[in-house]
Order: sequence, then C-alpha cells, then structure tokens
Amino acid sequence: MILSIIVRFVAILHRLSPHSIIRLIVLLIVGASVAFGQSGRQTSYSEGTMRIKPKAVENAETGTEDTIKIETDLVTVPIRVRSRNSRPLIDLQQSEFRLFENGVEQKVTYFSSVDQPFTVALLLDMSYSTVFKLNEIQSAALQFITQLKENDKVTVIAFDEKPTVLCQPTSDRRVLKLAIEAARTGSGTSVYDAMDIALTKQLGTSPGRKAIVMLSDGVDTFSAKSSKKEILRFLEEDDVIVYPLRYDTYDDVRKNRRKDAQIRYDDDDKPYIYEAPPVRGEREIDYVEAREFLDAISDSSGGRVFKVSSTTNLNIAFTKIAEELRKTYSLGYYPSDERVPGVTYTLKVRIYRPDLNIRTRESFIRKPD
Repeated sequence: MILSIIVRFVAILHRLSPHSIIRLIVLLIVGASVAFGQSGRQTSYSEGTMRIKPKAVENAETGTEDTIKIETDLVTVPIRVRSRNSRPLIDLQQSEFRLFENGVEQKVTYFSSVDQPFTVALLLDMSYSTVFKLNEIQSAALQFITQLKENDKVTVIAFDEKPTVLCQPTSDRRVLKLAIEAARTGSGTSVYDAMDIALTKQLGTSPGRKAIVMLSDGVDTFSAKSSKKEILRFLEEDDVIVYPLRYDTYDDVRKNRRKDAQIRYDDDDKPYIYEAPPVRGEREIDYVEAREFLDAISDSSGGRVFKVSSTTNLNIAFTKIAEELRKTYSLGYYPSDERVPGVTYTLKVRIYRPDLNIRTRESFIRKPD
C-alpha cells in the first residue's frame, strides 16, 4: 500500500514543473509543522477560568476605604467537574488541582470533596401566574426530597405577594412532605424577597455546601424588602449555588386575561371584547427581564437554569441537581498578593486530567470566623 502511494507520488512529480515541485514541498513542510505544533500543544490537564473583583472595605477609625489585606481573607471556589460524556467525577484528589491567580500559582489551603452533606432552600412560586402548574410543582418537589441523602437538609419557602417559611432546614422527610403539601397559591410575586430570606436567614448560618432550588417564572411584582441588584450582590459574597427551574407562564397568563376580558358594546350596540392594558407581571418585557435575572443568578453562583414544561421534565431536572450537589468540590486559598478594590483578578483552576468540563462560579472572599 505504502509502495503504491510512493510510486504515484513520484509519477505526479514527473509531470510537474520545477517551480511547482518547490511550491508542493514548501506546502508539505508547512503542513507538517502546523500538525506537529498542534500535537505539541495538547495538554494532559483541563482548565476552568473565573474572575474575582474584590470590594473596598471601610476603615472603622478613619471612615475611608482601605486596600483589602489578603492575610485575613480566604477565597473559596466551588467547582463541579464532569467528564466528556457529562458524568460527574467523584474521585478527584486535592493533589490533582492547581490554582493560579493572574498566572501566579496559589497554595490550596482548603479542600472539600463530595462527601459532605448540603442544605437546600426549596423556593416554590405560589403566585397567580403559576396556579396552572401547582400540582406539577408540588409533585416534582416531593420527588426531589426523596433523592436527598440522610444528612442533607431542606428548608421550604413558598412565596406569592410575600414569602412564607413552611419549615426550617430539616432532614425529616415527613416534615418536608407536609410543608410542600401545605403550599397554596395567592396573588403577587415576591421573587427577590424570597431569595433574600433564603440567603440571609435560612441558609446564612448553615454549615457546608448550600444551594437554592427555585421553581418560578422569575417575574417579580411585589418585592418590597429586596431588589435584583441586592440579590446579585449577596451571591457575589456568598457560596450559595442557585438552580432556577423556569416555568414559561406567559401564554397561560395571556389566555387567562382573554378569558376574563370584559364584553362591551359599541355605538351600534354590537358586542366586542375589551382587554385592559397589561399590568406589571403580565407584559412581555417583564418576562424578558425575569429570564435575564434567572440567567444572572445561576451564572454568578455557578448553577444553571432548567427550563421545565412537564412533570417528567421537572423530575429529570431535580435528578440532575441532586446529582450535581452531591458531587461538588470546594477549594480555598489565601492570595499571595495584596488585593486592590475594583481590580478584577483572573483565577484559573487546573485539574491534571484531560477532556474535563469544569464548571465554576465567580469566587468570593470569606472573612474568617
């Protein structure tokens, strides 16, 4: 086979002019160099990249902003790792990780593997827009708690015009079942206030890994104590992973508005349907902003958005979330250089195995206890 190829190649050369032969040789050399260079750049590790933007801290004596001192700030980085076929890896060791801040390797001083229990705040949107999905939401939430391990805890928060904590963090599956079944629909939607309670009260003092799983369309119409900006700020400073399970209720709301529309009569006494102008929570722009918010809180925390449309779809999403939460790593380090407020730092996480999908969040600075 090889001899035949060589003979054909020599025959082709005989038919070419000297100039063409030189061009062919140059092309072959360049192609070989590119191929060699590409093979030489193949690595035996995988990398994930994120950015840190420290905030200024105020000096209590002078009232001015000071440079953050790294010696007192532990930077922790939650990481989830999957293989090429999307299977979570559960056997990674600390020795396989490397951390680089702005290209400078940092010493890993804290490492947490996948065996730790976690606490989940389960947020159930009980507003008018989700009234059509109530049975699906409750059924899928009940399915979710059956997938948790013995030491995992869940707090259930239902929200309409105001959030209601239906149970404190607990591993008692019977209590959780009763809490989920007690959720009832109402009017108004306080997405931001519900997130605020979950972050600052229900999960604030919980040890170990923490997450928020929220079933909602994300449209806020009633929050009075918190805002989109404040929630994003909380997530920048905390280690909570957020998984929104997004319902698209826009079509349901529009259909219901048409069904409830008034029948009016024109000057000729002919009936016509009159739809009042959409209010906050019914407009298309509200749903666009809601989708952007859910994307933002999942991206900034290292979670992901699941678009759900059926009970089966919900159960699949819950299964993936429970699987990911059980298989999360956390790395921590004390940066080797002083931190300057307002300056963005690039952090690379390197794992010495090829072809891995490394999902991280923007890291945060934790004050020591």
